Amino acid sequence: MVWTFDTIEVAWMTEHLTGFWNRRLAAIAPAGFPAYGRLLHPARAEEGTWARWAEVAARNGVPMTATSDFSHIALPQIMPKGRAPWMGDPPEIGTLELVQARHLIDVLTWYTATPNAVSFALWDGLGWDHATLCRPEHPPEPAPDPIPPSVRHGPRMRIPGRDYIVYSGSIEDALFWMPSQRQTPHYWWPKDHAWAVAGDVDLPWSIVAGAQDLIERLVHDTVLEVVPIAVSDTLDPQPAWLTAAIEQAVQGLIHDRIAVIDTPRGAVSFRISDSGVWLESGRGSRTRLHPERSARRTLEDQLSAHLSTALLSELKPCRIP
Repeated sequence: MVWTFDTIEVAWMTEHLTGFWNRRLAAIAPAGFPAYGRLLHPARAEEGTWARWAEVAARNGVPMTATSDFSHIALPQIMPKGRAPWMGDPPEIGTLELVQARHLIDVLTWYTATPNAVSFALWDGLGWDHATLCRPEHPPEPAPDPIPPSVRHGPRMRIPGRDYIVYSGSIEDALFWMPSQRQTPHYWWPKDHAWAVAGDVDLPWSIVAGAQDLIERLVHDTVLEVVPIAVSDTLDPQPAWLTAAIEQAVQGLIHDRIAVIDTPRGAVSFRISDSGVWLESGRGSRTRLHPERSARRTLEDQLSAHLSTALLSELKPCRIP
């Protein structure tokens, strides 16, 4: 890989990112492609094997569509009689896992004439410059920043709410950060613009944009879980029962300084103390909310955003070398 900021390629990408996010699935990818597929990052079952979203939905008795959110299929309101809820770990957010990424590279190589000229964009807020290194019998210490200072202080690819550092190389360089950081780029696209892969640091899925035959090939792939989407498709809204539970939790916080939300998978509690508003999961994780810091995000918004995280995953405060 080479640290190069190709202004022409960056301009092409940013000019084609129209209406970024706003719950429209294809909006995180560049516009103008014939077809789009939603690549669902696999979950991990309790026994350690990968699990497709469709398997999780079937286990929980929840219907799944191309526009479903993972938290909605993993947190059912009620379970079918005689079934226990799926209790595995959620998909990785903001990155593909290694086997999935390798296979995607194998497929995409056949659909570009420029596999050795690919641009990559990596979100600059990953925190590698402030990471903590944990070693047995050693106190936490700052981890070395893998990004050169010249790049840290250099130009960025900018889209609404996100800045990215950019590098280039062959298509295999999509795996450059996997050994050290377990991270794939958030955007990658070849010089001939035959396709594009787009993701976001907060999402457990990516978008692949390209020719119709490429997307059809991915939809029928046995390794990847890809569902076709229309340009106008939007992420399913939060289930009504969960919205109601969060609204009730907010009222509980206001009046009683504590609230609990129960689901078949587990429970989370919200508590107001002298040090702020805290979210606590039954699995031991604890997250502080900061409603006072954002005029645009209400307390209800923050409770909703943190609920699935508290139920489906554990906090990982430092990296193991």
